[in-house]
Amino acid sequence: MTAARLQEAALARFAQQGFDGSSLAEIAGDVGIKKPSIYAHFRNKDELYLSLIPLMVEAELDFARSVFGSSKPVKKRIYSYLQSIHTRYEASFRVQFWMRALYTPPGHLHDQVMAQMHVFMDELEAIIHSAIAPSDLLPNAQGLSSAVLVKTCMALIDSLQVELTYGGAKKFKQRLQALWAVFEAATGKR
Repeated sequence: MTAARLQEAALARFAQQGFDGSSLAEIAGDVGIKKPSIYAHFRNKDELYLSLIPLMVEAELDFARSVFGSSKPVKKRIYSYLQSIHTRYEASFRVQFWMRALYTPPGHLHDQVMAQMHVFMDELEAIIHSAIAPSDLLPNAQGLSSAVLVKTCMALIDSLQVELTYGGAKKFKQRLQALWAVFEAATGKR
């Protein structure tokens, strides 16, 4: 289980210090081993970092499935997911790592990280679609289709993650309030 412990320590370091600010020696020290012992599990820091992305993708998809698969009204599920962007970020270095990897991956690993992120986004979109398509959001006063509503939700998620990453919690809350007012108006009944 040393590999899993190394991954957990690396998640915390990369979340707090970024890829360039974290060393394998620090990660090894966090686990209580010497740096050369890491190489029994990972060839280098790049491989360790890349090993974290599928773990985070699956964790984030599991979370989305739990929120969007609940029996609450769909608007409550969507709002809950949007709010969770902030609450989970504040509470978990795993989510902090996730957001950092999503928006500022190490430059030399960008393409490898983004390939996995695109798979994640496609799956998240499918999860949201499965919640919206059979919901009472359709029909709506604006005549918006389920496909448009799903893309709108994806844009809301993106916008809020960026605002939290670069603007902080206060701006996140302001943006969520404004975006939600528009979403409510757009999905009102005729």
